[in-house]
Amino acid sequence: MDTNNLQETDDYTRTKVPENKTVHGINIASIIVGIGVTLPTFYVGGEVAQAIGLSKSLWVFILVNLVLGILCAITAIIGNRTRLSTYMLLHFSFGKKGTLFINFLIGITLLGWYAVTVEIFGEALTDAFKHLLNINVPISISIIVGSVLMTITAIFGFKIVERFSALAVPLMIIFLIYVLYITIGSQSIESLLSIKGNGNMSITEAISAIVGLTILTPVLMPDFSRFARTDKDSLISVSALVIGFPIILLAGAIPSLITGEIDIMKIMISLSLTIPAFIILVFSTWTTNTSNLYSTQLTLSTIFKKQKMATLGIIASVVGTLVAVIGIATHFIELLSILSVLIPPISAIFIADFFFIKKQKYDLNDFDKLPDFGVPAIISWVVSCVVAYLANYNYISLTSISFFDSFIVAFIAYLLLKKIIK
Repeated sequence: MDTNNLQETDDYTRTKVPENKTVHGINIASIIVGIGVTLPTFYVGGEVAQAIGLSKSLWVFILVNLVLGILCAITAIIGNRTRLSTYMLLHFSFGKKGTLFINFLIGITLLGWYAVTVEIFGEALTDAFKHLLNINVPISISIIVGSVLMTITAIFGFKIVERFSALAVPLMIIFLIYVLYITIGSQSIESLLSIKGNGNMSITEAISAIVGLTILTPVLMPDFSRFARTDKDSLISVSALVIGFPIILLAGAIPSLITGEIDIMKIMISLSLTIPAFIILVFSTWTTNTSNLYSTQLTLSTIFKKQKMATLGIIASVVGTLVAVIGIATHFIELLSILSVLIPPISAIFIADFFFIKKQKYDLNDFDKLPDFGVPAIISWVVSCVVAYLANYNYISLTSISFFDSFIVAFIAYLLLKKIIK
């Protein structure tokens, strides 16, 4: 499947996907797994495991992705039944201009992901050069080189990279299984599960980190599921998150616990897997982060309509590279905690709107009649973010988990405000 079809811009994101463009759910699931197989995912898996231990991490990985999988299943069905992109779906609740703000937030989030990934990519590149060739390359140079390569492929060679990524994903999965096999084989399961964390984060903070890692997926799921043939195919595609992501996180967690390292390339060096890790990890991250930059271009193009895509891509790349050189990865967990507050209300609102307000009836013929600003949606988003933020810092007490706080408050507030504000 050509993933370029999943992120077309302008007219294609504004229309329904025709039936002859739909595909099997397994095709979409493979793309979602490919998105998850990247260096930041391993980084977070290792960080959480070292903080709270493997036993607790395992439960966090499984339960968080199960909950997010249920949420993804709901938004996937919305995408499948409407055949509309997330960008179009948001118009029905947030309004024509209100959607631009939400799209800008998504664009900034994608750009943040690009910066984090290119920084970790640069660190892996520097470690590999030092170990393989005994050459000390400054991390900033590796970041810039990596970013330039990703920018060029995002602007000029994206379709070629997509075809390579189709090969990279199965190779990456095989490699991860092998890494888990040799690391688990070096110690018993009991001894691994008995490893205690260093206490650098609480269970709640660990949950927020894992939620923040994948929280964009429920929001953007319609961009993928609108290509699914049926509701069943939509649910099959969600299995990639429920099954695949915990495995990917474990592939970062277990080697990290055994070696005491967070940096994935240092872990692979200590396991004598430098060359295969360099080839597979670096290439898969290159392709995935190219997609991040490409998606950032598309998202920003809906806001800055007079700018060329290439120009937006270059500007986004320069900004992301500067942020990476400064060292955004050192604040990665804090960034994920923020995302676990800001992003969940978006999906909560368009779920409530589709199923309970519009009764599953989104008609593009009514598009011109939509307001510029969906006041109930905007107010609900602001209120839910404020409430979740206050709860996160113990000013008030709700569920103690930012994701649940912001999602539940947004969902209820939107339904109530829709009854009050006509």
